Amino acid sequence: MQTGLSGAEGRGAATVYGRGMGIVDELLAHAGTYVGVDTSPGVDDRGAARMVVSPLPGGSGVTLDYEVLNPASLDRVRVHIEHTILARTHDGGSIMVIGHDHADSVAVLRETDPGTFELGSEPAPFPMKVVVSIPEPGRLRHVWWYGRPGGDAEERDVAELRRIDG
Repeated sequence: MQTGLSGAEGRGAATVYGRGMGIVDELLAHAGTYVGVDTSPGVDDRGAARMVVSPLPGGSGVTLDYEVLNPASLDRVRVHIEHTILARTHDGGSIMVIGHDHADSVAVLRETDPGTFELGSEPAPFPMKVVVSIPEPGRLRHVWWYGRPGGDAEERDVAELRRIDG
């Protein structure tokens, strides 16, 4: 069960999970290579997903190198690739900066709820949010929400991953 604490309880305390850790700490503690399946709710579309979680220097966060492959898309087998930095900020919050192949600029998202990252004041080419969780050690769940420009973000890509190197 996820719970929240006020910022007064310490750095990163605004995003506390049942084991007393925020998502940045969870990912630092469970860095490694994860593989699984990426699905899209309401669509018969599945792909093989791979994510490498690597610590940043100083333990301030992690990088997420993520790709989805779908052999049914013969003209474009790699249907998604991104490089993400997920890290703590000096004020105790967490930020996510995503470079991906669906836009020519990075997306800057801020943690609004434990493990939920949404657009802040920076402009973006389309509405989006990302939800990241570690339901249990060895498992990682990564969900992209997005929509058309001017529309609302909807749950689109759900990756259920298992660690293969630990």
